[in-house]
Amino acid sequence: MTKVAIIGGGQCGFHLAFGLLDRGFDITLYTDRTPDQLLGGKIPSTAFLFNQTLEWERRLGLNFWEDCAPIGEGMLVDFRDPGGKVLMTVKGQLGDRSGQAIDQRSKFARWTQEFERRGGTLVYRAIDMNELESIAGDSDLTLVASGKGPINALFARDAERSVHATPPRNLAAMLLKGPKLIGDQPWPKAPFRPLRFNFVFGVGEFFSLPFYTHTVGECRSILFEARPGGPMDRFQSAADGAEMLEIARGVMRDYAPDDLPFFEGAQLTDENAWLKGAFTPTIRHPVGKLASGRVVMGVGDTVCLNDPISGQGANNASRMAEHLIQAIVAHGNAAFDADWMQNAFDAFWNSSASYTSAFTNALLNPPGDAVMHVLQAASVQPHIGDHFMRCFERPSEYWPWITDLEEAKRFVADRSLSHAA
Repeated sequence: MTKVAIIGGGQCGFHLAFGLLDRGFDITLYTDRTPDQLLGGKIPSTAFLFNQTLEWERRLGLNFWEDCAPIGEGMLVDFRDPGGKVLMTVKGQLGDRSGQAIDQRSKFARWTQEFERRGGTLVYRAIDMNELESIAGDSDLTLVASGKGPINALFARDAERSVHATPPRNLAAMLLKGPKLIGDQPWPKAPFRPLRFNFVFGVGEFFSLPFYTHTVGECRSILFEARPGGPMDRFQSAADGAEMLEIARGVMRDYAPDDLPFFEGAQLTDENAWLKGAFTPTIRHPVGKLASGRVVMGVGDTVCLNDPISGQGANNASRMAEHLIQAIVAHGNAAFDADWMQNAFDAFWNSSASYTSAFTNALLNPPGDAVMHVLQAASVQPHIGDHFMRCFERPSEYWPWITDLEEAKRFVADRSLSHAA
């Protein structure tokens, strides 16, 4: 059997591990967190998975939360001026592209146990460069899915594909429980359970998602994306989750006072249900060359790290995993050399990841004329809003109209005509 080593127990690493194990490969997964450490640790993210990603997990028998995690049925978005006044509201239902958000502490703890149960080899250890040499020497293919870990230095920044030199946002996230945050229709403005977005021009953004965690069950996450040094950038000095929550209430009071009542009585789901920080979105070259001359391949966030504003992180990781599973199986018994790694990554970049990164970066800037044309139409025509929101599942579907005003006009006209018919 082909021996594959995977460094990192996150969305991409686990997806690859289960997918390749299911196809008969000999898989060893290295992770630095035990199930108990995961369950008792801080939240790593507030990832939302669209239905395409959930379908892959269902096929692998991994969506253990199908019947208990709330469904995110659509998006409710307010665009606000710097003082918080609503300038435009857009909402859209995801339809068969709806999704779920599951605490990655809950998820990866269960997946870790499941991987061993299915016969995979699991090693609990952080991997340094010396160990990576040994692992690569003992494997036919070594995949590094270490996310934002220090081992990423092995993979050079791709200057042509990387837009950012510094973090575009300072981030703060929490999981909250509260009587007004859960249920089928917590926001009366939307006739469905929404992913709630607020874009405050020149200030930042904040998002609330229906969520599931092992500590309380259904809850909601909230993520703040503050422009560094701006008036929303208040969270980084917070000492704990309770202080984070008080700051969050102040931000909503200043920029979305109409949302504040929904958070009345809200509390953290547990003492570790918060995070803060910042990172620089970066695209890296996928081939890492070790001192011995052996090569390893970066995957997932290791080589395609996007800002969370578009909710693409975990979805992009699984898209890459699915792409690589097919490429690995098709490669047969041939050597997995540097050319194969580069070609496999480039194929994924050209077909998918380039659009994901471009869409994410576009959301970090004021909308251009083409996007504004579609959003203005969507604000008065719900079916246009539905089409806009459903493209989140596959960002390539935003092209070409997202960057071309004439194409945007055609997009709106075509869908208005088909809806009328």
